[in-house]
Amino acid sequence: MRKIYAIGETVFDIMFVDGRPTGGNPGGSVLNSAVSLGRLGLQPVFLSDFCDDPAGKVISKFLLDNNVNPQQLVDGSSMQTSIALAFLDDNGDAQYEFYKQKPQSPDLAKFAADFQKDDILLFGSYYAIMPEIREGMRQLITMARQKGAIVVYDPNFRRPHLKDLPVVKPFIEENISLADVVKGSDEDFSLVFGCDNQSIAFDVLRNLNRNAVFFYTKGKDGCACHQRGITLEYTAPPIKPVSTIGAGDNFNAGIVYGIVKNNLTRNDIRSNVRKELVDDIVDYATRFAQEVCMSKENYISSMHNVQSTMHNRAYSMHNL
Repeated sequence: MRKIYAIGETVFDIMFVDGRPTGGNPGGSVLNSAVSLGRLGLQPVFLSDFCDDPAGKVISKFLLDNNVNPQQLVDGSSMQTSIALAFLDDNGDAQYEFYKQKPQSPDLAKFAADFQKDDILLFGSYYAIMPEIREGMRQLITMARQKGAIVVYDPNFRRPHLKDLPVVKPFIEENISLADVVKGSDEDFSLVFGCDNQSIAFDVLRNLNRNAVFFYTKGKDGCACHQRGITLEYTAPPIKPVSTIGAGDNFNAGIVYGIVKNNLTRNDIRSNVRKELVDDIVDYATRFAQEVCMSKENYISSMHNVQSTMHNRAYSMHNL
């Protein structure tokens, strides 16, 4: 089995409805993706900085219980686990406030993995551009590319970080240039690049990386996939979301799952992915994202439930 490595921040999400806390989950964009992949039996390795406080211990145990192997990159023994407050509106969309401690100087020797050809590295969110650990992150991505692994990147850039954009935008651009697959939302590309539609976003992305496959998500309006001058449009079945927390993260999990299930290699992705395979990947990604929107968890349900959903293709995606 090919290995999946996921690197990102670790937080504890607390959800608020009408100003009152209604629940909490271990969170962080890439962590959410890793848990879903673990529940699918893919046993990802999750690289992050784990703290030794009670909340951190709860998160670490939760990962192990969900077939995710956590590896500590930064010494978090003197820190506290980061907290994310998610305030849900009537549509289940969240506005975030983050309470974080910046990691101490990392041991760069820990930013390493035993990559083999066609393994997968999934990374993204603010952790991927944090100046304090940027050198370690760049080292890890470069190693993955040199060993022939598939690099999947999601900027997942949030409005609270806009003040940092002048410093971190070059890191976002570098990450895009190094990736084989890039997924971003309409909000990501609007905040980072000022793009008000997908055509402009794809122009920006092509200028940074002409070999990658790009996914542009539009919430309830579906998504688009662009590769080498060809754009495929996809709709999404209508749903009434409970919470949109983790929707994009599980779209990423669906991309990775689709790559694995279809046995796509890095050479396949960098040449031309056939339309029927893109259809299948988007189908997984959309289903995972929508399942999460229908629950208060940040991840898909158990493997048995997801597999039965996969075999029941009542809502097939359509190329427009």
